[in-house]
Amino acid sequence: MFPTKCLLFLGFVLVVTMCVESQIMTGGVQPVKDLSEVERQLSTSLSRLENGDGPHYKLRKVHKATRQVVAGSLTRIDADLEDSNGKVKPCKVSIWSRPWLPNGIEVTFECDDEPKVVRKHNA
Repeated sequence: MFPTKCLLFLGFVLVVTMCVESQIMTGGVQPVKDLSEVERQLSTSLSRLENGDGPHYKLRKVHKATRQVVAGSLTRIDADLEDSNGKVKPCKVSIWSRPWLPNGIEVTFECDDEPKVVRKHNA
């Protein structure tokens, strides 16, 4: 009985150590340091949504972003987006990526003085 408990405890310690060393924590929110990766992700989503039913925004600047591992990954972005009238506005954008699902990318836009918009597209 004692060796089994020791093995289970050592296995748990090993898993925790690996997660801490790789800085991956399921459910943990991490700041994104390489904003160019987030810019590509957001630009791809904007392009795919523009070809559908919108919204029709262009990316002007990403200020900051975080990523969280959930069922897939959730990226939260503070950015300046330009609408179809040329007006630039600050927006909070969430991209929930679950690429194994049909239309598994869910994008939520929360821009100043506009209603919240949620759209989905394929990966």
